[in-house]
Amino acid sequence: MRYILAAVSLVISLVLLGLGIGQRTIWAPPESIVSQLDTATDSQILVIPGTTMNAHDGRQSVVITGDGPITAVVGREHDVLGWVGETAHAVAGIDESDALTLTEQSGSSDAVPQLAGSDMWIEEHAGEGEVSFSIDLPVGYSIAIAGEPGTAAPADVRVEWPFDAKTPLFGPLITAGLVFLALALVLFLLALRRHRRRRGPQRRSHRELTRAERRALVRDAREGTPRGAVGPAQGAIEAPTADAGATGASDAVIAPDAVDAPDSSQAATDATDEPQTDATTDRSRGTAERTAAPTGRRRFGMIALPIVAVVALTGCGPQYWPSGPSTPAATEEPTPTSLEDTLPPVALTENQFDRVLEETRTVTAAADEARDLEQVSTRVGGAVLDARTTNYEVRGLNGEVEPLPGIPDGDVQLILPQQTEVWPRTVMAVVAWQDEARAQSALVFEQADARADYRLVYQTTLASGVQLPAVASPTIGAASLPGDTPLLQRRPTEITDAYADLLLRGDASEFAAWFREDGDTLRADLGRAAKDELIQRPEFALSVLEWGAAGDAPAPLMLVTNEGGALLATSFNETVRVTPKEEGVEISTSGAAASLAGVQETTAGIETTYQIQVLFAVPPADAPEGTQIQVVGYSQALLDANEVGQ
Repeated sequence: MRYILAAVSLVISLVLLGLGIGQRTIWAPPESIVSQLDTATDSQILVIPGTTMNAHDGRQSVVITGDGPITAVVGREHDVLGWVGETAHAVAGIDESDALTLTEQSGSSDAVPQLAGSDMWIEEHAGEGEVSFSIDLPVGYSIAIAGEPGTAAPADVRVEWPFDAKTPLFGPLITAGLVFLALALVLFLLALRRHRRRRGPQRRSHRELTRAERRALVRDAREGTPRGAVGPAQGAIEAPTADAGATGASDAVIAPDAVDAPDSSQAATDATDEPQTDATTDRSRGTAERTAAPTGRRRFGMIALPIVAVVALTGCGPQYWPSGPSTPAATEEPTPTSLEDTLPPVALTENQFDRVLEETRTVTAAADEARDLEQVSTRVGGAVLDARTTNYEVRGLNGEVEPLPGIPDGDVQLILPQQTEVWPRTVMAVVAWQDEARAQSALVFEQADARADYRLVYQTTLASGVQLPAVASPTIGAASLPGDTPLLQRRPTEITDAYADLLLRGDASEFAAWFREDGDTLRADLGRAAKDELIQRPEFALSVLEWGAAGDAPAPLMLVTNEGGALLATSFNETVRVTPKEEGVEISTSGAAASLAGVQETTAGIETTYQIQVLFAVPPADAPEGTQIQVVGYSQALLDANEVGQ
């Protein structure tokens, strides 16, 4: 019966193991999920949102096929949609069957510019006829796809996700199969052991004695002399044949007298035979023990192997065992967990800023050397572009004029991007020079619209000994404020003109109390005291020097600091007119001013215009009494020079 049960258990185990292996082989699910988009679109831009890309878990593989050049870019969703703007585009979604579908968004059909090259993109991929890449796109980011500008976007798009091939029956089937296999082995060993016990020994221990041999033994016993023994007074008694004596001696019937009074020869014989019998028995026992030991170990190993396999399977991954249904993470609504999650996103990340800064350095250096205004205007704008425009012109007239300082080539010390999803956008940074003897520069970049590049609009040299107020980290950024905000100690639109008046009038200015004098190197270099000192120089003894403000100042750019104040970047123009006191006195000039004015000496006089860029630290409206606006950096550059009256 045990053999039958063992056989049945073995068959069941083989069936279960076969089904379990089949779960991972012939019945295994596919290793990936593929969504194909075959629908053509007339739109120039195809957008794949992060929600679509995260419909399944795992790193996504994207393959785009089409005719001609193909460009695919990755950016934050609000940046992608900002770049697309009012242009008609298609948005890819995914349906219940995991197929990609298109939703057309109406808009302008005007040709869009080249998709690649924007400062906002995290990644760019381009190719001819086909583009493929792998990415782990988080929610909140999107992919934009375009073909040649002015043509429809390629719509042959395939997205592939790795599929976590869960086989929940594999673990139970393999485990049950190994359990039945162990049971079959146990039943087989038990049946084999029982069979061996029931059969007993297979050899006869002695042969049957003949009648004559039995009579001879009885006779010998009566006479008192064992069969085959030789006594001192008796003759030898003929023993039975060798075969009979060997096999029958142990079974002979001995008379009582012979047993009770054995002679000396019999005792000697018994004494001689006893140790031989014990040694033989010990050797037999030792051999049996040595034979049984490895047999027991083999039996234990045969049983332990399936048990160990079962224990090992219990440690397998959850994909091999049944589990309750789980909700995909992509369908869950993100819940803000910190203040950073509730704030608007920053204008650009640190990596993006590094690219912007490096591109600005490269373009500006090449343009400064070639005096290429068109080239430098791709990365420079505002007050910085105005100063370089004049510098390029002067250097074209006079080769001895030095170029303006380039973009600092050292490490970035501080980045403060604006918190915003709209345009224009502002980013401030402090960058050092590799030459540690040079003071750090404060750079202000602005992106006018989504399709424009960031341009450097302000570049000032930080004053020595003046510390910037504390600002937020680059991942949080800072908010901007309107020009007429009441949240600051002074309205930003008033600060520029007020400081220009301070430089002209000094302590006599009604705005003198607004600004802190301690540490203000700009006031020390170009303020009223410096102007009065210049008038007293001998070379201007016959000249009249007059200063004034020229033109309207541009709107300042500002970002909020941690204490509620703001860093405010602005610029204004200041003119200086030198005219003769008496008729016939000539006013001489040299260098860049002479080149721009076109004269070195004139009796009419020279009027020169300078641009002054300033970075202010403005206190909040609730700052303690006595807190003043601090100048933390400035720069000056020549803008124009003319002969008076010309």
